Amino acid sequence: MDSSERLARLQHLLAGLPGPYGNEHLWTFIRFAGSENPFTDVFAFPIDCGVIDSASLFGNPRQAPQSVDELAACLAEVNQDMALAVLVELTTRTLAYRAQGRYPVDKAQDVFKKLITLLGHGTRWWTNTDLGSWKPVTRHTMDALVVGTGGGVLVAVLAADED
Repeated sequence: MDSSERLARLQHLLAGLPGPYGNEHLWTFIRFAGSENPFTDVFAFPIDCGVIDSASLFGNPRQAPQSVDELAACLAEVNQDMALAVLVELTTRTLAYRAQGRYPVDKAQDVFKKLITLLGHGTRWWTNTDLGSWKPVTRHTMDALVVGTGGGVLVAVLAADED
């Protein structure tokens, strides 16, 4: 399968994911992989979602990354199993109150196993959370970002929630 077909299938697979989620939202970013450094392409994603402020609020220092390097420092490379666990968790439970999220567990596992298969062998994964703690990538109280790149495609899923 070429990267154009892979991209179209991924867009279809994740089409129902973005939208309201707890007190905030879930967003997806699906593009052709554009550079050697996936964080260059992903950095604009939270900005486009409106979850990063360019100035501090009420005199408090900015928590969200303000550059590609700052974003990269918030993300750790993880194996496929950890990426799957984070994706399932952030779509089945809200971050703030652990209420029902977008998908039931069985649907989330099905969707994200298909995502992993479509991206293919050798996909690299990064996230800002180990499901116990996280490094903030947005201005929100809680957030989770998962980035995967494989088969010429870059995918990112971002959840932000408030308590």
